[in-house]
Amino acid sequence: MNTRNIILALSLAIGGLTANLAQAHVKIDTAEPKADSELSAAPKQIRLHFNETLEPAFSKITLFDAKSAAIKLPKTVIDKADIKTMSAQLPALRAGQYLVRWSTMSRDGHKVKGEYRFNVK
Repeated sequence: MNTRNIILALSLAIGGLTANLAQAHVKIDTAEPKADSELSAAPKQIRLHFNETLEPAFSKITLFDAKSAAIKLPKTVIDKADIKTMSAQLPALRAGQYLVRWSTMSRDGHKVKGEYRFNVK
């Protein structure tokens, strides 16, 4: 094998490894309520579905009102039938804007967090 072929083989191997690592992170697939949604009625729960299995001990949903005050929620639950989904029941919400903040860890140890807003009319 000449030097050029060795360099090409190493480049392909490193590129494949990088692509696999980039795909290894948990990503949110769907959210209820949806990000930036305008709701006519307050939701009863927040439900987040991810592309990978979640680690329950490291999965959490928090909710903040328009004044950045945290709203007390019961413990975040991982769906036993679908361990890619976490949810939290909500108290009665008034009209206004809300911020959902979530954090989780996949079974392979990658920590991920995110946030989005929704509005209740």
